[in-house]
Amino acid sequence: MVGFAPLIITLFIYTYIPEQVPSHYTTVGEIANWDHKGKVLIIPFLLAAFTYFKPRVFVEKFESQSEKNVSDAATMLFLISINLLSMLELFISLKGEDFLSKFNFYNLLSCIICFIFIFLGYIFSNCTRNSTFSIKIPVYFMDNEIWAKIHQNLGSYWMSSSIVFLPLGIICGNHYILCLLILEIILIILLPVTITYFYIKNHKKVKNN
Repeated sequence: MVGFAPLIITLFIYTYIPEQVPSHYTTVGEIANWDHKGKVLIIPFLLAAFTYFKPRVFVEKFESQSEKNVSDAATMLFLISINLLSMLELFISLKGEDFLSKFNFYNLLSCIICFIFIFLGYIFSNCTRNSTFSIKIPVYFMDNEIWAKIHQNLGSYWMSSSIVFLPLGIICGNHYILCLLILEIILIILLPVTITYFYIKNHKKVKNN
């Protein structure tokens, strides 16, 4: 449903889309070029093809249920992200310059940061030492209990803090959104990463002693 929804919606309203739609934008969000409306079908079609062929072509085997959960979450995040991108392109195609004049790209950036760290938080809460997204260095200095504690705490913090910031990133406007972005970077990224780094460094010293 998630994979095919953009294609179905786009085909349903295709006749209402203007013949020429925005195709390129400047750094401040102004339309720089226009293209035929057929371009709005590209992303939904590719997403539908990915949804149909992925389980048939990329057969995955997992050693644990947690690894399967992480893989499912990654796939769902990818589908939802492309869905949002497709819907954004559709709205811009329908509204054109009128939509862009009211659209704030800083709000989008704020939401993207939150989505990424909700995803990473879920992965860290369920990952194993073999997971792609996990702390690799210096894992050999940490026993399983410490390693799991770090990942579970980081995962819980990222998910909870990102969920709090997500609605704020949607509703904030003007200069408030810039302050919110700075706050997000400090509280979601810099602070937990710094604390984790010093925690691991201190644990390494204790282990060596």
